[in-house]
Amino acid sequence: MSAFGAVRRRLRRSSLSVKLAALGAGVTAAVVLITFVALGVEVRASTRVAVTQQLARNQRTLQQLQQRNALDLLYAASLVARRPEMLAAMSISETERNAGGTSRAELVNTVEEQLREGLRSVNADLLLATDDSGRVIAEASSSGAPHPVRPGTNLRALGAVRHALDPNAPADTGSLAVLRADSGYVAAAVYPVTQGGFTLGALVIGKWLDARFIGDVSTTSDAEVVLAAGPRVIGSSDASLRDAAATLPAVAASARATTLRLGGAEYVAAPVDLGETQMREAVRLWILQPLSPRVAVLMSPVRRDFMLYGAIAVLIAALGAMLVARTVLGPFKRFVQHMRSGAAAEEQHGQFAADGEALEVRTLNDSFNQLMASLGVKRRELEQRTAELTSANVVLTDEINERLRVELALRESEAQLRQSQKLEAIGTLAGGIAHDFNNLITVISGYTQLALMRAVRNSPEAEDLRQVVEASDRAANLTHQLLAFSRKQVLQPTVLDLGEVVAGIAPMLRRIIGEHIELRIESGGPLARVRADRGQLEQVLLNLAVNARDAMTKGGVLTIATRNVCPATARERIAPRDGATGVALVVADTGTGMRDDVKDRIFEPFFTTKEAGKGTGLGLATVYGIVKQSGGTIGVESELGAGSTFTITLPAAEMLAATGAMPEAEAELPRGTETILIVEDAEDVRILARRTLEERGYTVLVARNAAEALEISHARHIDVLLTDIVMPQVSGPQLVARYRASGPLPYVIYMSGYADDALAQYELEPGTVFLRKPFSPAVLARTVRTAIDAARSVERSAAGANHAAD
Repeated sequence: MSAFGAVRRRLRRSSLSVKLAALGAGVTAAVVLITFVALGVEVRASTRVAVTQQLARNQRTLQQLQQRNALDLLYAASLVARRPEMLAAMSISETERNAGGTSRAELVNTVEEQLREGLRSVNADLLLATDDSGRVIAEASSSGAPHPVRPGTNLRALGAVRHALDPNAPADTGSLAVLRADSGYVAAAVYPVTQGGFTLGALVIGKWLDARFIGDVSTTSDAEVVLAAGPRVIGSSDASLRDAAATLPAVAASARATTLRLGGAEYVAAPVDLGETQMREAVRLWILQPLSPRVAVLMSPVRRDFMLYGAIAVLIAALGAMLVARTVLGPFKRFVQHMRSGAAAEEQHGQFAADGEALEVRTLNDSFNQLMASLGVKRRELEQRTAELTSANVVLTDEINERLRVELALRESEAQLRQSQKLEAIGTLAGGIAHDFNNLITVISGYTQLALMRAVRNSPEAEDLRQVVEASDRAANLTHQLLAFSRKQVLQPTVLDLGEVVAGIAPMLRRIIGEHIELRIESGGPLARVRADRGQLEQVLLNLAVNARDAMTKGGVLTIATRNVCPATARERIAPRDGATGVALVVADTGTGMRDDVKDRIFEPFFTTKEAGKGTGLGLATVYGIVKQSGGTIGVESELGAGSTFTITLPAAEMLAATGAMPEAEAELPRGTETILIVEDAEDVRILARRTLEERGYTVLVARNAAEALEISHARHIDVLLTDIVMPQVSGPQLVARYRASGPLPYVIYMSGYADDALAQYELEPGTVFLRKPFSPAVLARTVRTAIDAARSVERSAAGANHAAD
């Protein structure tokens, strides 16, 4: 695209003679191209007509061959039907059946023997004998396969059989019927077996519609062949056409050939009806001729000639246009030079000798003389007007300065409004995408961990899978960071030692801040435990350390201290561990510090004092959101030139209500034999959970919604109900309520990837087992096993208490 733009700019700046030459060449090339395209369309149309006519002839030839085959088969069947042994055996068999019994085995064997002898003497693959009701009593096959059509099968639904047994019934169209056997389709003819004016039954004789038949038709017609029965394609001469030809049965069959596209190629197709089976399936033979190769063969020499003569025509047009341009544009070039000399001096010097030039040049010369005279008058008026505007400009400058001050104040107000709107919009968006994004992370991480369990330890494949798992964990952390500053992230809090968190991330912080900054870690003795998300606390420390590093460009000291606090203490007092109500985390630097106006805005989203492109304005906003959502507080003290100190206080874990958190996972994944019903509207998560639990020995049933879950529960005993909370129409808690109303309630485990505030409306019962998305297969297996064991332990305790009371 850039090369084309450069050529276009060069052509725009070139002389008019070059442009005329390019225009002539372009018009000639367009004419040659249009002519070639029109010729190609005409050749394709002519080729289509020729191929269509050829297919029509092939179609008529095949129809004649089908009629001839029908006559040959009927003649062969008549020879078998007239055999005395055949007539005698079928007559006796008919008499025995009319007497209320069944045909003797020796009579059936006699009929089968006659069929086998007849089949050896005729060119056919299958020979059947039916009674007067159309039921098969014996059969013989050239392939030797037992019972291609089982004895007792009623073929009266086949039009040709119905016609042979009852001359008054409507005849089937054409002489050749199609029989659907157990192992394929047969092109068959039916001949009645009569004796003394009575119909004893019928003989069905035919040939298999198999690959040999398709190959013979393809060779005879010199075309591709597709055989279809009803909506199915049952064979084709080209295996690559089989899938593409699946749309052929849907094409309305007609006696005339039609044009269609199969597999990206254009074909001319003509159908040949072979008849209907006893299942009322229309069997058709499609003859296909590819159109594009024939057109390419015809167009190849034409394209070569057009390119040669077209190039010659374009060259001649370009040279002719350039020659004409030079002849016509010579006087115009001299006049332009005269105009440039007058324009440079802002006044006219002499007259252009235009008496012997063309009318257009003389007209341009007169107009130029008038223009130069007018410019002299306008220049004097402009000088006078400039003096007047200079005096007015002083007044306007004062008005503009005042307006600029007002607009600046308005822009600051609008910027503050936009910042608040950004926070609200991003918070709403982040809460909405958390569910779907966590589902995707669950599937990616889950399947990767399942593959990792089966991989050879320390193999390259196992290492690649571990990289995918780590990338999935980083993706989950990115979601947490996006949600953190809006206080909508899904936290996974655990009881932890804040000092251990600081010690664990200290090596990473030293690498981030650099060797020119000293990192000091201070601890005020044993610390009370806090309940928080370890990853989010590490994100807080990382953001504060990065800000401190940017404030100490010439080096300094970064101090991170932890200590206990009690209700009556200020930030400076250290409380004993047992009496502590919280833990303080202090991050102090010796950097440049902040002014008061900057300090008041540091927690605002998108506010930054860094250069454009070096800060997002979300670092401290994220810190604020994490601390607030963890139930803590944050404060800052800073003085310009004396550094900054951030103090974060988190409540002690003993002050928080107990939650339904699961114990830490063990190395070996637990197993079980219970029946688990998974209700999840996300198919990929549903499949992952089912596969994980089935590999651990559980019997797993799945449902997409509450209606399917209730239907399954009525038919099967369920030990554990693992259900998503937020689902279309009926939520997980509503499903549990309906389950409880209809019978005993199994053990219930809820799961969700929505943010905490989005789940608040569902009012889960206290002590409910809850599984956060994204989860790994190991977490899922241990959560289910722990929930089952805990519930059964409660049941055993209750049963023991009741027994003791009795």
